[in-house]
Amino acid sequence: MSTLSVSARWTFRLHRWALVVWAVLVAAVGGLLLWTAGPLADKADRGWRQAQACSRLSRCVVDMGLFHTMYGLMTAAMVLLPILVAAWAGASLTARDLESGTALTAWTQGVSPLRWLAVRLALPAGVLTVSATLLVVLHRYAWAAPEDRTGPYTRWWEPFTFHANGPTTVAACLAALAVGALTGLLVRRTLPALGITVAASAVLLGGAHWLMPHLRTPVTEVGPFRDGYPGMYTGVEVSHGMVTRTGAHIPTPDCTATDMNACLRLFERHGGTGFYTTFHPASHYWPLQLSTTALLLVVTALLTAASFVVLRRRTG
Repeated sequence: MSTLSVSARWTFRLHRWALVVWAVLVAAVGGLLLWTAGPLADKADRGWRQAQACSRLSRCVVDMGLFHTMYGLMTAAMVLLPILVAAWAGASLTARDLESGTALTAWTQGVSPLRWLAVRLALPAGVLTVSATLLVVLHRYAWAAPEDRTGPYTRWWEPFTFHANGPTTVAACLAALAVGALTGLLVRRTLPALGITVAASAVLLGGAHWLMPHLRTPVTEVGPFRDGYPGMYTGVEVSHGMVTRTGAHIPTPDCTATDMNACLRLFERHGGTGFYTTFHPASHYWPLQLSTTALLLVVTALLTAASFVVLRRRTG
């Protein structure tokens, strides 16, 4: 039996309980997403139709069911998946073996340090890719399940839904795995590595979300004051403000007046002619998803390469 297969079996046995917990978590979230997409979405549709039918009545009590609550919980769970991966990877993937001396024992029994790390990364990466992709597909199914999309449903551009509905979640899990591996190799202590990995992953994922709207050129729409901000709340907003007579885009002056006409006169005194909104429409969804995913995968590759460099230097 090759040393690679021995290392893979040892890695599986060492982390089998983490795999069991992850499988239970994926099964639970997946099952709840199917429930949300089925009976809960149907009840929400019936409730919304009843609300539209009785909107003219002075009293109208409608039961929308648990769709919105369950959808919100499952979306939050999807967004937290990379943080859970980071916590496990930082505490268990490399730091624990280095702290306990298990890694050194493996290296003296025919498993090279680089092969040891390769197996440590490859097996969890495969599991994460398959399971996270499955959950993303189920989440998109639950999000699209309600038939009446004019109801009070979560829009595609809302941050949690945006990421839970696409491959950025999968890439975020892989990036968190790479952060944990590198942190463990550098710190070599379980608890400090756990805390550092979670913090670093949160910063990394937050930075990726902040950069996301700037990875593709947005569109800008301009309209008269009476129409309000064009395109507002229809996509990923980058900026909005006032258009001047010279065509410049500036922040809208503050107006505390309760009369809209008074505010319009104020805007006109500042040279304003209308409002503008710079945003990403629905047609930019997949370009934004794929560019953000590519960014996270590049970071993952760099972190993985850095892990091998650190291990090589420390083991000779």
